[in-house]
Amino acid sequence: MKSKMLFVLIIFTVNAVVQAQDFKPYKVKSGKITYEILKYSTVSGYSNHNGVETSYSKQVPHIDQQVVYYWDEYGDIAFEEVYQVSEFGGKLLPEKVKIAERFWVDEHRYYFSFEKNTVSDDPYHLRIKCKQHFQYYQIIGSWIETLYMGTEKSGTKELLGKETDYYRIDNYHDLYAWKGLVLKDESFSTRGSSGPRNTIERAKVAVEIDTISAINKELFNPIWLKRETLYNSLNQQKIVELMDGRQELLIQAENNIDFKIKKNDILLFVTTKLATGKLQVLDIDQNNLTIKYLLYNNNGFELDSRDSYKIKDSSMVNMDNITYKKSEKSEFDFMYKNATIIHKNNISVFLLKPSRSKNLEIPKFYRK
Repeated sequence: MKSKMLFVLIIFTVNAVVQAQDFKPYKVKSGKITYEILKYSTVSGYSNHNGVETSYSKQVPHIDQQVVYYWDEYGDIAFEEVYQVSEFGGKLLPEKVKIAERFWVDEHRYYFSFEKNTVSDDPYHLRIKCKQHFQYYQIIGSWIETLYMGTEKSGTKELLGKETDYYRIDNYHDLYAWKGLVLKDESFSTRGSSGPRNTIERAKVAVEIDTISAINKELFNPIWLKRETLYNSLNQQKIVELMDGRQELLIQAENNIDFKIKKNDILLFVTTKLATGKLQVLDIDQNNLTIKYLLYNNNGFELDSRDSYKIKDSSMVNMDNITYKKSEKSEFDFMYKNATIIHKNNISVFLLKPSRSKNLEIPKFYRK
């Protein structure tokens, strides 16, 4: 009986490994595609030809964003840069502005906002569904037909010299794909969920594709994800461990000494109520300090957290109750003024040195 169970376990493990290795959404190993994101507006008017007036209405596109998409290992890993190209209404900016980056790996789809300096992690639905229906995906050989079950290729069209497969996903959505790579993605408005298509609203169109040049592998290790990984690794136990035994990795705020902070710094602290916490500096400007933070009690349970919180310049801060402005003087943890942390009531505030390093990792501790 034990040998039979072991055999089943081995088969299950091998199958899981094969699934992880064989999930290749594209039929091209690596490359780069540049897209234009088009938005459409309806332009209406009248024309007069030989005294005959006719009305007209047409959809006029403008380039809203540019997207540069890189992939490797046949799509198992991908990275994307998003640039704003025009203002609302279509007026071109003097130069494009990078607004976001995305990174796909395993079952994660990470998104980094340059404006907010924040990272979000959404499920990578394509990979999740194809793994859930792995045998079907292997037979069909198309992630599109697996992700959108019931959809079938209904034609072809040449784009960028490539013969693409056309998929009408539903009334709202069309896709054109070459070897699994989407070269055109269109969205439509409709008259009701089952009504006919009305107008095209948005399109993502490939304008350049390169499957020959080598891809810079560093793209798939973005610095903002390394910083997020460092921040997330700091639970209550780790914070206490660093404060107690890894002083070489910390810089402590002291009375009457300026403690200058920088964007992306990670600080560790103990509050007046002896809670431990961590915060990351998201932004510093003339009027505000923007942070994200997480507070733990002595048992390691989370007491409070925020992904984004603004502190006005020259403000006293009580991390135990950060939104309450009428704390007693003895309850304040620090004062923020002119990019400087001034700690109060002998409370411990530390800068984590690795947050200013290039590798953004805490070195392993070796006993002598």
